[in-house]
Amino acid sequence: MSITASTFKPILPDAGPYTVIGGDALNRENKERPGLSIILLNRGTRPFRRDLFDQLCKIGVREVLSLESGPCPYDVEALSKKHDIVRFIIFSQLSSTGARIDAAMREALSDYIFVVQGDMKINAAGISSRVFSKIADRGRLCAVPVFRNSRGELIPTAVSPLPGKGGVFDVQPTAVADGEVATLMPWDYTGIYRRDKHFGIGGFDPQITESWWQLLDYGMRAWLWGEEIRTHSALRMGYMDEMLPQNSTPGPGYRRFFLKNLAVKRRGDTGRLTRSGWWTYLHSSGESASATRKTWKEIQSWVNINRYRFLHDAEEITELWEWGE
Repeated sequence: MSITASTFKPILPDAGPYTVIGGDALNRENKERPGLSIILLNRGTRPFRRDLFDQLCKIGVREVLSLESGPCPYDVEALSKKHDIVRFIIFSQLSSTGARIDAAMREALSDYIFVVQGDMKINAAGISSRVFSKIADRGRLCAVPVFRNSRGELIPTAVSPLPGKGGVFDVQPTAVADGEVATLMPWDYTGIYRRDKHFGIGGFDPQITESWWQLLDYGMRAWLWGEEIRTHSALRMGYMDEMLPQNSTPGPGYRRFFLKNLAVKRRGDTGRLTRSGWWTYLHSSGESASATRKTWKEIQSWVNINRYRFLHDAEEITELWEWGE
């Protein structure tokens, strides 16, 4: 007999309803959207939470948007009164990280958005106006920090594509200390995003709820459509505790990632879903025939709408990838 706890809530395909608290000092009339906003992702609890907001507000950013799960945390009212550039977005239902980031980016007042995890060490010197100006001048979709663990050791977080056995797509995370190295994803969602380019490629796929596949889908789509995600060695972040393991187990998110990215082949100047991709999906999806057909038709329609945006396919990306030293 299988028993499901009464507290179980399914993850919504989008962020669902939310409430915004605070931000009394923010000028929402400025349409030029200058400067930098911070989106703070809160997972679990963090000691000295008040100190974190003190640090963030000293960086000199335009605003801080703190993403919270309902019910409203006890300290929100006091923190919003102390820091008038902080807005708290309280989500009332369970949703994926990417869906929440997209919702917060729509609320954001700046052209550039720095997404950070609340359990990371925030180094104000590593987010200086000089560093930000260099990143903004590049105009890339996303600049990803160099990461170190709680002991100060470099972490392999620059993700590169490589062909696996039988030509199956695989990835290899590497540790990068210097330079601006190409990476397939903003590791742990962390990085400085250019807002218009983020929404220009459609943001995160809310139908993918597993973080690893949501990030890999986002990054692959960016590179396939001609955008760039690169590390920036002047942008440095560290974990307070041991880095959480990344769950890359294939599931529903992988199957959607496969159809949108790996199964698309360049033919002439367009991207198309191939018949071989269809048979691969059919035999490995684990779905019923009717569900498989429904998903295939949905992605096929999406690929057809965006067919001229595919400047590469996954095979070309893998062959031409710039490996860091």
